[in-house]
Amino acid sequence: MFEIREKPEMVERAMLVSIYFDPSEAGEKQAMLDELEDLVSNLGIGIAGKHLVKSRDMHAKFLCGTGKAQEVKQLALDCRADCVVFDNMLSPSQQREWERLVDECVIDREEVILDIFARRARTREATLQVELARMQYSLPRMARMWNHLDRQGGGGAARGEGEKQIEVDRRLARARIEAIQRELVLVTRQRATQRKERERQAVATAAIVGYTNAGKSSLLSLVSGSEVMARDMLFATLDTTTRKIELPHGQPLLLTDTVGFIRNLPHRLVEAFKSTLEEAVLADFLI
Repeated sequence: MFEIREKPEMVERAMLVSIYFDPSEAGEKQAMLDELEDLVSNLGIGIAGKHLVKSRDMHAKFLCGTGKAQEVKQLALDCRADCVVFDNMLSPSQQREWERLVDECVIDREEVILDIFARRARTREATLQVELARMQYSLPRMARMWNHLDRQGGGGAARGEGEKQIEVDRRLARARIEAIQRELVLVTRQRATQRKERERQAVATAAIVGYTNAGKSSLLSLVSGSEVMARDMLFATLDTTTRKIELPHGQPLLLTDTVGFIRNLPHRLVEAFKSTLEEAVLADFLI
């Protein structure tokens, strides 16, 4: 069965890099690099260093020029990092080229967020959405995830060469993606049915929305008087939580804690926020 390689599990010290091209973006890129530090730290990985890299032009091979790429390699050697994490989104070919150059594990912002989501998902829908995003991310990167790509199954001359292992893995991955997509359709229908039941009760609804780690879960706990998991970390919760409270004049209200947002969210994970977005759109009030 095809499995995604858990690369962050092998990492102890990571060097963080953000490549930018417009000098006016330096401040914003530094803020996002600081945010990446929080994300990587949430995986239990030590930070060996953080570097903003200014490149005059965008290049297909390393995103930056070869000279800048050599500088990044030397920085990684100097701080003895066993992984380089890019705040930029790297294409599969760029990721392979960087791994060849630094001879260490190389991951990008999207892979970091995917790994965090995989660890934090609890409900069936969230688990499926994250698994789907990880499979879609890994499919074009399979070539670098195996060391047996030249092996072939099958028998002798009468049966032909058989399938290469990479072809088998890709076929299994595509089949799993299709199976997850079918299951998600059923889960979405169930959620729609549950929402209709809530609407029939004619109870006002409010959704707490905002950035990740802004204190939404803490606010829900305070207002509702119930224990809702709240921690000082990005994406502590990935599932919406609803509590019924009573307003001062006695009117009931359904208050929902939604999943926090983040800048530069990988497009693949937008679906993982679908339930949050629906709660926000359909709520009578937004807090």
